[in-house]
Amino acid sequence: MLPVEVKELMNQCRLFRSSTLYPRSSIFNPPSSILHPLSSTLFRVRHSEEAVPPVYSREDLLAARFRLAKVLPFQQSAPFISNLSLAIFSGLLLVFAFPEWNLWSLGWVGSAPLIMAIVRERKFWRSLLLGSVTGTVFYAGSSYWVTYSMHNYGGMSLWLCYIILIVFSATLGVFTGIFAALLGLAIKRFGGWLILAAPMVWAASEWLRLQMTGMGWNPLGYSQAFQPAVIQVARFGGVYLVSAIMVAASTALVFALVYLERRRGIIVLTAAGLIAIATVLYGESLRPAIDESGSVSVAVIQPNIPVDGAWDDPKFAEQMFLRHVSLSEQAIQANIRDAAPNDKSSSSLEKTTSIDLVIWPESSMNFEYDRDSGLKQTLAEFTLRNRVYLLMNTWGFAENAGASEPPYNSSVLISPAGEKIAEYDKNALVPFGEYIPGRSWIPFLGQVKALVGDITPGRSVTLGEAAGAKLGTLICFETTRPDLARRMRSEGASALVQLSNEAWFGPTSAPRQMLTSAIFRAVENNVEVIRAANSGVSARIDRYGIVHGETPMFETATRTWKIKTENEARGDSSTLYTRHGDVFAVSCTVLSLLLLLGTALRGVWKRKEETKKFGRPKRDPRN
Repeated sequence: MLPVEVKELMNQCRLFRSSTLYPRSSIFNPPSSILHPLSSTLFRVRHSEEAVPPVYSREDLLAARFRLAKVLPFQQSAPFISNLSLAIFSGLLLVFAFPEWNLWSLGWVGSAPLIMAIVRERKFWRSLLLGSVTGTVFYAGSSYWVTYSMHNYGGMSLWLCYIILIVFSATLGVFTGIFAALLGLAIKRFGGWLILAAPMVWAASEWLRLQMTGMGWNPLGYSQAFQPAVIQVARFGGVYLVSAIMVAASTALVFALVYLERRRGIIVLTAAGLIAIATVLYGESLRPAIDESGSVSVAVIQPNIPVDGAWDDPKFAEQMFLRHVSLSEQAIQANIRDAAPNDKSSSSLEKTTSIDLVIWPESSMNFEYDRDSGLKQTLAEFTLRNRVYLLMNTWGFAENAGASEPPYNSSVLISPAGEKIAEYDKNALVPFGEYIPGRSWIPFLGQVKALVGDITPGRSVTLGEAAGAKLGTLICFETTRPDLARRMRSEGASALVQLSNEAWFGPTSAPRQMLTSAIFRAVENNVEVIRAANSGVSARIDRYGIVHGETPMFETATRTWKIKTENEARGDSSTLYTRHGDVFAVSCTVLSLLLLLGTALRGVWKRKEETKKFGRPKRDPRN
């Protein structure tokens, strides 16, 4: 008979051999943890090497302990506070991935801490809270600039501005919470393989956020806007496909950590790496050798009109208007077309400049083209004198509209003959800036005024034709709406123009974040985008998302570029995204809803089985 101590040590060695040297465990079926305890004291018994049977060498035991040390942290249920820390850390990583920090590579791992927290938690309400915290931190950190306009131009106290920012961020953060809650529930019901559903559910949550709130600000994919090789896949599934690929990288990292002792972890991590490499290689294959340009010359004016100017003083308003005209004349004179030396037939009405189209941005000028006959006459003389088209922003009014009826935020295109030939009314308005959401069913909101003023939304998309180019106009915030740019491109736009005024947000990251959305609209639809901004950043974005000729912030500037005519743009193929829209995001949403239904049915079935077996549903020890 062997001594009792030797028998106990042999039992310990068998346990080491079965649970560590030949692991059959993961985070989801731990052989030893604080939730499913064997005897935790087994691993703390002291013994000498002589007491161990010879079949177990010193190296075997050291290897077993090393492998156990790597796996146990993910097997044990972590305190909620540590998971909350992971959620906050995830939100901060996402903030740093966006302008002005521009640490774009963090976007590829930014969601990993949150996913790890969800995997460790696996409780619906706690996961919902963790995801909402991540979303709130992210939106508050990346959209802090909304407080600038509220405080400096809205007259609000700074503390109130930050309270509104937190409420705004928490509202958008709920959609990240929905992502976390569904993912956690699916993992709990179906096991660890459902970690791989994270990219699909993330894309669905971003798309739903836009559809339900009208806010398409800063999907994760926008953090890669200045990496042209990465974002070319947006031609297939829009920004949501880029977001999904980035979350897939974080997902694979978490999956590999969870299944550290399984081959499946390495396989999934390798697959995610191959997808990322394929994405970059595809993008590089499309990069043009030279900058493509068309034959229509465009002059963009950046007048840098202040928001808080003395607008009650007619002289100041006249001075700001003359600044527009002066900068336009400078751009036109800098591009004078040389006349033929023997041409004696030139007249005063003959075109003498190579500029075909002048673009004025959205600004604080409050033009009323249809109601201001003096303005209409002056602009007609300008276009007739220079033989150019003029695209500008103005307040628009419905026919027979009363003085109290909210105006449209519009763009008008004026021909070289001085006549208005096209008008577009802004469709997508800025929440709280141009309208108050929920005013009709939340009583106290009826007393709240929009920052800019109450605006009437447009109901249709109108294109304008200038010198052979067919223009789709997006006014400011509308570049965050992929559906509008896609509709304009589908209807034949050869170029998109964004008229914008980010002077409202001061020297913050808002203008560059707005630029990221314009870059994606160019890539998604394989079309050029001209961005005309009041205070910067004005730029030309080619159809590959490469930015040309950026202007400095808060300085007057002019830029001249060439865009394609409608005939020249016919050679640019229509993308899958232009033809079919958000089919990828919608598919992700449908599959996510089916996953939610499946988890609910699985839970019902499990409770019935436990009731049959035990007489009542078995309580989950994790809850």
